[in-house]
Amino acid sequence: MLEYLNLKLDGLGVGESSLNIWMKNGRLRYSYDVEQEDGPAMILNVSRERASYFLKNLENLNLYRWKEQYFGEKKEKRREISALSSRWYLLYKEVDKEAREFQGLNDFPKEWESLMSLIADLTVDMDCLRFNELSAFSLDVRDCREQILWNPLSKEENSVEVEYQEFLQISRTNKKLIYQQYINNIFTVKHEYNIPNIVDYLLGNIERYFSTFSEKEQEDVGEASSKVIISLYFQNGTKRVLRRTYDRYGLPDDWDDFLDDFRKTLAYHGVFGILFDSGLYHHGVKEEEYIYLSCIFEPNGKTYYYRSKEDNLSIGDFVLVPSTKQENAETVVMISEIMYCKKEDVPYPLEKTKFIVRKIDDGGFYNFLSQNNPDEEA
Repeated sequence: MLEYLNLKLDGLGVGESSLNIWMKNGRLRYSYDVEQEDGPAMILNVSRERASYFLKNLENLNLYRWKEQYFGEKKEKRREISALSSRWYLLYKEVDKEAREFQGLNDFPKEWESLMSLIADLTVDMDCLRFNELSAFSLDVRDCREQILWNPLSKEENSVEVEYQEFLQISRTNKKLIYQQYINNIFTVKHEYNIPNIVDYLLGNIERYFSTFSEKEQEDVGEASSKVIISLYFQNGTKRVLRRTYDRYGLPDDWDDFLDDFRKTLAYHGVFGILFDSGLYHHGVKEEEYIYLSCIFEPNGKTYYYRSKEDNLSIGDFVLVPSTKQENAETVVMISEIMYCKKEDVPYPLEKTKFIVRKIDDGGFYNFLSQNNPDEEA
């Protein structure tokens, strides 16, 4: 049984592409690797019937019998397709078996065309008429929560019960994703994303997630506090509404995958901007200021002060500094604190504080560890 497959193609007149196919929780999924500027990669789910057909025929190809390399063979065939020079790479793993790697240049195993046919059938815009009908989607989750209020006059905390709500909406028409939070029907958070390049992928996946989900109203809900209303709007004007509890019983089996799609989208486009980036506003030397670094020496853990003329350092960076134990020697330390000080506020006298030599990257740090450290020997 297939566990994971990665296929990379470069050439054949289609440029470079990379496809991943894998099993998760008994379901077959696939995704294409994309460049970062193209947005997050969308994971597409395969219907059980199509997955069963693919897995059965894939097993019949006996990929584990392939040779590892297909270079410089079948010269006549190679001359025929030289105009479409192609390099390919395949990583294939079955459950409880070791992964195998195969690669080739202008030569292919005899089962290659069968494999390409299977993959083409799997990744075609399957059921395109069925899964291109969703025009909008919304998700409304409500819960009763306790909110802590601070009274500045009495300096006491009070708790009140509020209705907490989260609302998520995506539309094929305006190409937008909207995420909001409410307390007692007053919104406290609102984020709006323009996602023209991936809205079709998101709505296509959503439609697949709910394609086999029962429309029957959930019975015997009881007093469950968290409730969810799922609304699907179709291009023919119809609407499908599901009212469920927000738990494993009330939601589709693929709910984790559903949320992953939105996590990737929101994380890629970003909720917070440079306004919140402390790495930017914690830099900048004012007039008559000096940069002091408190640095940790390993393995004794002692700290020493150094000065820096560079203002591109951060806590946790490694820097090369003069040794404290040996003349004309250097050692590597880690920055634990960065201070911008006036002359009268410096933690150690200016004339006695040595300058760092330079900042080093992680590779330079580990290369230094492999050498003799004069401070460590001392």
